[in-house]
Amino acid sequence: MDPTEEYLDLFRRLEAAIRVKYGDEITDSPVWWLAHKAKGYRRMSEELDYCREVRNVLQHRQRLEGDYAVIPSEGMINAIRQIVERIERLPFAYDICVKTRDLLSAGPHDRIRPLIRSMARRGFSHVPVLEDGRVVGVLSERTLVSHILTDTIIEVGQEDTLDIVARLLPLDAHGSEVFGFASRDALATDVAGMFQEALEDKKRLGAVFVTQNGRPTERILGMLTSWDMAAYF
Repeated sequence: MDPTEEYLDLFRRLEAAIRVKYGDEITDSPVWWLAHKAKGYRRMSEELDYCREVRNVLQHRQRLEGDYAVIPSEGMINAIRQIVERIERLPFAYDICVKTRDLLSAGPHDRIRPLIRSMARRGFSHVPVLEDGRVVGVLSERTLVSHILTDTIIEVGQEDTLDIVARLLPLDAHGSEVFGFASRDALATDVAGMFQEALEDKKRLGAVFVTQNGRPTERILGMLTSWDMAAYF
């Protein structure tokens, strides 16, 4: 295929893929919207704008003696092909989250020491505290540090339960560390955008919980941390 025609064909595929993945969210031309409005693509905005500018020259300028004035390089074609394939294969949050069945979770009255041992053994930094499948709090490494710093009793006994740190478990009780919720069909890039926005607000997004519709009152289907996002992206 002629390089220019191939480039234009790939650009049309890119626009179609964006419409399929984002649908009604799109408020402008698809590629411009992806570069400047969609979550998770800010680092690619310059590259996307360049692809769009090249496409506009090719699409809207008359040919000279039947030939295109600009012929995209092989590198340019490969760049837009990679973007197209990434969008077409873009997973949903549920696809890459740690499913509830594989999560280390706790009940409000579980013993602390076994939980700490399990966290260390499995490499988990956050343990959701659940009631009837719904998140009512989070036990994290920071929770334990806060307990030591604010309480006179720093020893955790063999039989001590989460009740002794109950006030530190609610989602809004973690200081600069915050938690989010995403719907089952939220795109992975949307969740990546949540982590990025938290950093820009000088906050740490400890975890994002996936529920059917992204509501905190729903049973969780899984959880995503920054480590999960880094492993995927």
